[in-house]
Amino acid sequence: MRICHVNLASGYRGGERQAELLVRELARRGSPQRLVIRRGNDEFRRRSEDIEGLEIVEVASNPLAAAIAARGCDVVQIHEGRGVYAGWLASLLFGIPYVITRRVPNPQRPSWIRDRAYHRALSVVAISEAVAESMRPRYADIDFDIVPDAHAALEADPDAVRALRERFQGKTVIGHVGALDHAHKGQRTIIEAAHQVRDRHPDWQFVLCGSGRDEAAFRDAIGDFDNILLEGFVDNVGDYYASFDLFVFPSLKEAIGSAMIDAMYFGLPVVGSNVDGIPEFLEDGVNGRLIEPENPEQLIAGIETVIDRPDWTASVRAANREKAMTLDAAAMADRYSVIYERL
Repeated sequence: MRICHVNLASGYRGGERQAELLVRELARRGSPQRLVIRRGNDEFRRRSEDIEGLEIVEVASNPLAAAIAARGCDVVQIHEGRGVYAGWLASLLFGIPYVITRRVPNPQRPSWIRDRAYHRALSVVAISEAVAESMRPRYADIDFDIVPDAHAALEADPDAVRALRERFQGKTVIGHVGALDHAHKGQRTIIEAAHQVRDRHPDWQFVLCGSGRDEAAFRDAIGDFDNILLEGFVDNVGDYYASFDLFVFPSLKEAIGSAMIDAMYFGLPVVGSNVDGIPEFLEDGVNGRLIEPENPEQLIAGIETVIDRPDWTASVRAANREKAMTLDAAAMADRYSVIYERL
């Protein structure tokens, strides 16, 4: 079975990484595959070029071009919103069945074309129950498949981790990884918490990895506070995870958050927002703490709980490693393979 993956995003973020993880695992199993990406998405191409047996096709950013590029495949896997129409067109033009993966828990605006595309799909996959719930008011007659995101099995260089720990001077390192976009990831809450605790907890060091539209505004908000660092985009993000003592995830909206799953893979306790899909994977008091979004006081209290209860934190670390074992690329590929076999 030849699988054509369509992702017309202009950059490389969480959804693209999940697409890459799926393609890599299916390639490891010997599946012939084609990846259709937007022309100019050099980062996606660069990260995928070494996948054995993968044909990469770059197209203009329009669904018809992507649909034509899918010709000759047995099934089309859609990884983002614009690609939905490419799948629909590939089905109409060439009779190719397609699977849609929906990654965000946002209600959709009315669209008769999208409605037709969703109802014609072989399957509509939601990455969490929260995503499925956001679609059910409009698509009550669709039986959604749930396929969670996978951790990236990131590696860490012991020497690099040691250097980071030395740089942070033995402080408790409170980490975060994500695009710098408060409306999505809620990082202003971290900044406000850092401001509040600088004198109370001088041994806390907040470290944020990632870039994004709010970076300049965040740097202005941080000012001369040295207990919070913006590292920008880093290639060696696994080294940072391994140097963190705990992970904070104060998102305002989140289907799951692959960064949180990666943190669990490293056995990190997580303090995260009680929104959307996060509580499906983060159980308060079991493998972390849940807080309300945009509440720096609750974020601080959650961090204090993790630091002040080392015995409990040890069990949290074990629980998160165990949880991550069920959320790897192999498990994700198994679930998608079951869907493809419906052909």
